[in-house]
Amino acid sequence: MKRQGRRHVTGEEFRGLFAAGRPVRIAGMAGTLGVDRSTVTRLMRRHGALTSINRDAAWCILPERCRFDRLGFCESRGVRFFRDGNQLEALVRAVEASDAGEDLAGLGNMIGSRVAVQVLGLVRARRLQRETWGGRYIYFAADAAAADRQRACRRQAERGDRRTAGQEQTLAEVLARESRQTLELLVKVLLTCLHHPRFGAKSVALSLLRRGEKTCTAEVADLLRRFGAGGKNS
Repeated sequence: MKRQGRRHVTGEEFRGLFAAGRPVRIAGMAGTLGVDRSTVTRLMRRHGALTSINRDAAWCILPERCRFDRLGFCESRGVRFFRDGNQLEALVRAVEASDAGEDLAGLGNMIGSRVAVQVLGLVRARRLQRETWGGRYIYFAADAAAADRQRACRRQAERGDRRTAGQEQTLAEVLARESRQTLELLVKVLLTCLHHPRFGAKSVALSLLRRGEKTCTAEVADLLRRFGAGGKNS
């Protein structure tokens, strides 16, 4: 019996999957093309397809279908892509391009997902610097000169904020800047604190993890600091 060879997928056939201009779910490509997952991976690499930096890296798109911003980011139907690499590279770019460093919420909004664990890994790998400013973590570039410029901008901005302290923002204005994912997690954190007033950040995070939430102590601690909630710091 003649052995059946591996199915050949032409470039036109692969690119035809993206004809609608929308991201394509990677898991469905193998079935559509009639090949295995490893073949899909090779085709993506051959044609320079980008993998999403949010939504569990489950989507891909061709670069020519993207309209990138000045930092190399693109969003289509809530799925976000980065022109120059994976999610970690995107986080480094976001911090390096910021004038005054970025906090965790700002980075999460830019990437489109929770990134507390990822940025902590980048800090430990010395690809980013992290400092506490005003009770919350701020992330700066790894390059010393660039980080010094960012700190100077942040100090200047904070001096300006103090001069306009009388024009305080309402809670609604503060919450309006947060992503839906952050707000949903904040509600769960606050409810856990109400039910367990003696819990600190670590205990709240463990409680949420047991309930299937994707979070960590650093992310919970950041929310408790920014919104003035919580008891112990353990």
